[in-house]
Amino acid sequence: MSSIKDKLTTMFSKVMAGTVTREEGAMLLNHLAKEDQAGTSNELTLLIDDPPQGVFAKTIVHTIALARNKAFFNIITDALTHKDEDVSIMAAQELARFKTHDAKEKLMEHLDNEIYHVRKASATALVQGFTDGVEIVKKQMLEQREPFYRLTSAQALANAGRKGVEALLNVIGSGDGEAMASAAEALAAAGDDMVQADVMRIFDALMNAGDRKDSRSVIELLKVASSLKGKAKGFEGFIQAFADYPFEPVREEAQNALRKIRS
Repeated sequence: MSSIKDKLTTMFSKVMAGTVTREEGAMLLNHLAKEDQAGTSNELTLLIDDPPQGVFAKTIVHTIALARNKAFFNIITDALTHKDEDVSIMAAQELARFKTHDAKEKLMEHLDNEIYHVRKASATALVQGFTDGVEIVKKQMLEQREPFYRLTSAQALANAGRKGVEALLNVIGSGDGEAMASAAEALAAAGDDMVQADVMRIFDALMNAGDRKDSRSVIELLKVASSLKGKAKGFEGFIQAFADYPFEPVREEAQNALRKIRS
């Protein structure tokens, strides 16, 4: 009788060859798990770490995801930290589909993972897959002191549409200089998603940062102003106030913002 490993290896090879669909493969996974859950899970974990020749780890994870079997939950969570970004993204998306407390906790845990693509996949899955995901990621931004980790979360919010932009605008109004700078850096890439009502909030934050002599936040907020382009017309005076700022990078960014708004 063929071992579980042999059955899995044969099946995944056929999936890659196109003679077996991934859905059919998922059915086999559920059948094997019903017969021997621990053995099947163990072999799948080993295959993800060391796929058979010609088989991709992401194909294995996708087939597992299609099985929609909670018995494979730990395999999915382990795959979240895989060295292959595609595998990590797929695992994060599948955890979001579970929509359970445990799945949410796992994604939250990895918002502070040292590997960039793991943080990115986790933050994206949270904001896209959970109703409170945006608030979770925003809270992490305000609490996280490591700028690279904080920026990963900010970028996930910037890519989450209007709800994410609103969260970043709230961070900008929080008075937390470090979090503000990260939020502004992310918002600079989301100018098209901002509406006219947002413009005053940006310039209020800019003036407040200037009052605090928070040069980093000023620079990042000036970049946001640049991204607004025509939406910022009529606010040039706010930017002109930084033309004589004592820190040269601020003066340069102010001039750049004025050029883009007036063009």
